[in-house]
Amino acid sequence: MNRIITTIALAAVCLLTAEANAQVTASSYSTGGTAISTARGYGNTQLNATAVATQGGYARANMYGQGTNGGFARGNSTAISHGGVAISNGRSIANGWGAQSVANSTARTYQGFARSNSNAVANGYWAQAGADANTSTFQQYGSSSAEAIDNRMNNYNPVYPTYSTGVQPMRRFFQR
Repeated sequence: MNRIITTIALAAVCLLTAEANAQVTASSYSTGGTAISTARGYGNTQLNATAVATQGGYARANMYGQGTNGGFARGNSTAISHGGVAISNGRSIANGWGAQSVANSTARTYQGFARSNSNAVANGYWAQAGADANTSTFQQYGSSSAEAIDNRMNNYNPVYPTYSTGVQPMRRFFQR
């Protein structure tokens, strides 16, 4: 009975630590406004979402990341609003051994509207992708977006032609 409980406990620890590499933080600060931040990560990630709103402003920061199969996804999403609307979205995905992706998105406004979107995707062997988007407005509308995709797939298995050793190429025909 003791052995079964120990085995179940060991299996539970292994399942819980399989995705323990995710480092995800979401912070919201408000003085007279609405600040919402959301950060979601899966696998080997380091993500941060920060929203700051003052003077009746609205700030929303979203960050999503996925680092699987040996990949590492990193990203920051920041929205800062002073009496306006600031929306920042970041997405970072890295799949495959050695793949790295970095997505940074920042939206800042002073009594205006600012939107910023960034997307970085890296797949394959040693693929790397980085995207940075920044928007700053003063009583106006501003929008920026950045996208970086690297689907590098290096195939290190060269294909060599094969020759049959049992057949001689027309040598007997020319020997008379």
